[in-house]
Amino acid sequence: MDETAMNLGAVGSKDTSKANRYQQLIEWVFQRHYVAGDTAVYWERPELVEGARELGIALPRNLGDVVYAIRYRIPLPQSVVETAPAGTEWIIRGNGRAKYVFNLIPAQVRIRPDMALTVIKIPNSTPEIIAATALGDEQALLALLRYNRLVDIFLGVTAYSLQNHLRTTTRKIGQVEIDEVYVAVDQHGRQFVVPVQAKGGNDEIGITQTEQDLAVCADKWPEMICRPVSAQFVADGRIALFELALQDEQIRVRRQAHYKLVPAAEVTKRDLDLYALASDEGTVNAVGVESPPSED
Repeated sequence: MDETAMNLGAVGSKDTSKANRYQQLIEWVFQRHYVAGDTAVYWERPELVEGARELGIALPRNLGDVVYAIRYRIPLPQSVVETAPAGTEWIIRGNGRAKYVFNLIPAQVRIRPDMALTVIKIPNSTPEIIAATALGDEQALLALLRYNRLVDIFLGVTAYSLQNHLRTTTRKIGQVEIDEVYVAVDQHGRQFVVPVQAKGGNDEIGITQTEQDLAVCADKWPEMICRPVSAQFVADGRIALFELALQDEQIRVRRQAHYKLVPAAEVTKRDLDLYALASDEGTVNAVGVESPPSED
C-alpha cells in the first residue's frame, strides 16, 4: 500500500501535499452527490479522475490509495465532517467493485494503545537478516509477529500464517485486502481464522477494515471462528495487539496486550515474578488482558 504524506493543509488551500490533494478529491466527490439529510452517498472510483481533471490535481497511479488514505491515515475534509449531525460521523465503505458509499454511522470510539498497560517482554526470535532488510513499518511488523509467534501468544492458540496481503472480493463490499491471514487451533480443537491488520504509528484502527475482515472470513471460511486482530507499533518500541469485535455499529476491543521484543537476557526474575500473576485461565491482570468470552 502506498505511503501517504501527513502534511494536512486545509482543503482548498494552495498546499499540494498528497494528503491535501486526496482531501480535495474526496470533498469534490461528496459535494457532487450529497443532499442535505442524506445518510448514504453513493459514488464510483472513476469519478476521482473527473474530479482531478476539474480541480487540476495530479492523480496517484493507484486510485485506491485515495480511499485507503482517507479511511486510515488522514481525516475527511472539514466540509464533509460538518454535515454529520451530532453523535454521528461519515465513513467510506465498499459497495461493489470500484464502488463506494459514504455512510453516516454512530460516532466511533477511537482505538488507541493504552499506554497505562505494562509490557510483556518476549525473547526476540527474529532472524537478524530479516530485521536488517524488512521494508517499511507494515512489512517489519508482520515479520515480527510471524517470527515471534505473537499471534499464538496473544490469543492462546497455535497459529499458522496462511497468506499475507490477501486480495480478494466479497459480496456487496467488492475488492478488499487483508495484511495477513492466520489459521489456528486451540486446546479444545476449535479452529479459528485470524485476519491481521498491521498498522503504522499514524494509521487508525477503523470500523471499515474490521467489517471487511469479518466479511471475508464469513465468505471464505464460514466453518471457522473469526477473531480479527490489529497490531500496531508504539513509539517506545512496544507492539500493541488488539482483538477486535463489532457491537452496535461500533468497533470494540475485546482484549489488548503490549509486547516488547528483547534479548533473552533482558527478561529478568522481576519480570517473571510479575508474569506469574497470570491465572491458569489466562487472565493477566498485570497487563490488563481479559480472557476472551467462550465461543461455545
